Amino acid sequence: MVKWILMLALVPMTAFSLTAKEIIQKVDNNQVYKTEKFEAVMTIQKGSQKLTKKFQGYTQSEGKKSFMEFTNPEDKGVKYLKLDKELWIYFPDADDTMKISGYMLQKGMMGSDISYEDMLEENSLYNDYDSVLNGDTNVNGALCYHITLTAKSDKVTYAKQDLFIDKDKFIWVESILYAIGDRPIKRMTALKVEKKGGRYVITEMEIVDLRQLNTKTTIGFTKIDYDVTLPKDGFSKSKLK
Repeated sequence: MVKWILMLALVPMTAFSLTAKEIIQKVDNNQVYKTEKFEAVMTIQKGSQKLTKKFQGYTQSEGKKSFMEFTNPEDKGVKYLKLDKELWIYFPDADDTMKISGYMLQKGMMGSDISYEDMLEENSLYNDYDSVLNGDTNVNGALCYHITLTAKSDKVTYAKQDLFIDKDKFIWVESILYAIGDRPIKRMTALKVEKKGGRYVITEMEIVDLRQLNTKTTIGFTKIDYDVTLPKDGFSKSKLK
C-alpha cells in the first residue's frame, strides 16, 4: 500500500489538469442558460464625447431569440428583436421597422463598440470553436488559463479568440477577438464578476474596438435573472410596435 501511495505522489500534477475543451465547457456552463432577463446601462466614450444609454430585455436559448428595448429619454422606444440569425430594429420616431443585414451588421449598435454581428453571436464557445490550452498567466491580478480558440467554420464573427479564463471562477477575465489573418479586432475585459444562482457571471464589461482610436464601451447590468419565465409572445414581431 505504501508503495502505491508513493508512486501516486510521484505522478505529475499535470496528469490531473483540465483539458482546453473541459475548461471551455465550464465557461459555457457559466454563460449558457435557458432564459435571461436583464436591465443594463451602456456608456459609450469616443474621445471627449460620452453617451449613457439604458436598456432592458430578455433572451431565450431555444430558438436563439432575444428582445431589447432602450429606456433612456433620447432613445426611448427603440427596440431590437433577434430570431436566430435575423435582426430587426424599430424606430419609434419614424414608426418604422428595419431588418439589419449585409454590411450594416458590421456597424456599431447605437454608435457603440458592439456591432450588430456581436448581437447575433451565440454564447456557446464549445460548439463553435476548437480550443488549445497555452498555459497559465496572470491577468489583472487573477491567475488565468490562456486558451486560443479557432473557429470551426466561417459562420461565426471572429476567426480566432484569445481567452484568459479565471482558474477558480471559470469566467473570462479578458478576450482578444481576431479577424481572418490574425488581425485583432476587439478587446473585451470583465470589470465586475458576481455569483448568481450558483454560477459566476460578468455583470460589468468593457469593449474596445481596436480598429479605432480613443473609443470604448462599458456595459453594466443593474439587474439580471436567469432561467425565468418569459412572456409567451415575447419574441413576436408585434413587440416591435
